[in-house]
Amino acid sequence: MQTGLPEKHMAVEGRNNVSACMQCHIPATETLKDTRVFSAKIHRKHFAEKKLQCTHCHDIENDVSFTLPGRKSTGAPDKETLDVLPELTAEWAKSPYLSAIHAAKDIACASCHGNAVPVLDDKPTKETCLGCHKSYAELATKTPGLDHPSRNPHNSHLGPINCTVCHKSHEYSAPYCMNCHKFPMHPIPGGKKFRPPKKVQGEQVP
Repeated sequence: MQTGLPEKHMAVEGRNNVSACMQCHIPATETLKDTRVFSAKIHRKHFAEKKLQCTHCHDIENDVSFTLPGRKSTGAPDKETLDVLPELTAEWAKSPYLSAIHAAKDIACASCHGNAVPVLDDKPTKETCLGCHKSYAELATKTPGLDHPSRNPHNSHLGPINCTVCHKSHEYSAPYCMNCHKFPMHPIPGGKKFRPPKKVQGEQVP
């Protein structure tokens, strides 16, 4: 019997074969958006709720293929990638990080990393992020300085730097500005609670 099925799940012939699942559990249409939303929903449920592993559904062979029955391979990941992939997917499915914030909105790994199995240290480009978040100018309207309007992380003297300088997917995010400055800032999604240091009387804040 295929493990991970709900108790009240309808009877399925050949439950030990993932092909049986895919007779029903496929996107309603084969558009890229629908496929990725479906991928996000089913991976989140399997990892966050059922705590299943990649090999529960996927056929995997090091440096050769990463597939579902009857589907095209999504790459040929090496052993190092495959060893860490379950941990990263589990973080994406349920964690305090930015990856899980995306997962909760049905944003699949492929939406940021492309359709192939991600490689280690693969960071989305600024253009990928702005494909959804539109522009620095629009983001700046949401993050004006808390104590002064010009102290805006999306409209700073650094210019349009890569989003991943501040926004991390599988670890805590942190405002890059705070490496030099001490003024208060908006909480950053996927970041630890930031408590700016108290200003000492007479201190010049950068």
